[in-house]
Amino acid sequence: MFFLYTIGLLLLSLFVSAAPTPITPESLKITQSQTAILEPVKFLNHFGSNIPADSNVKLEWQGGSGKGFDVYYIPQWPEQTDYYPVAIVSDTTETHITWHTPKKSDYPKGTTFIIGVNDAVTSLSSNWYDITGLMTFAH
Repeated sequence: MFFLYTIGLLLLSLFVSAAPTPITPESLKITQSQTAILEPVKFLNHFGSNIPADSNVKLEWQGGSGKGFDVYYIPQWPEQTDYYPVAIVSDTTETHITWHTPKKSDYPKGTTFIIGVNDAVTSLSSNWYDITGLMTFAH
């Protein structure tokens, strides 16, 4: 009988928990040392209306966490059904790169590009990435 009493107390202790700590305005405050305000990721380049084929293009950006960036382009052409990013560089801590653009033969006439940079640290705001508008891939 003592054995059953011990098991009963053990099982009861599994379902009993301490009273929750009340949330106060002071407990929700975050100090400046606990959080860092990140500058939005933003291209420094002034892109024209087209991207030249088979050329070196310097891409520069600022902001972000400094913990890494992914740089990519998204090619789009008439009658294309699926769009996907193509990596230029991944997980770089640099804030500039030189991109050798694709050859004319790599994409059909009428192709456009969007270039983007993403910070390794994502958030619910749009501060963790920057993209260009549509640019014609010059043939």
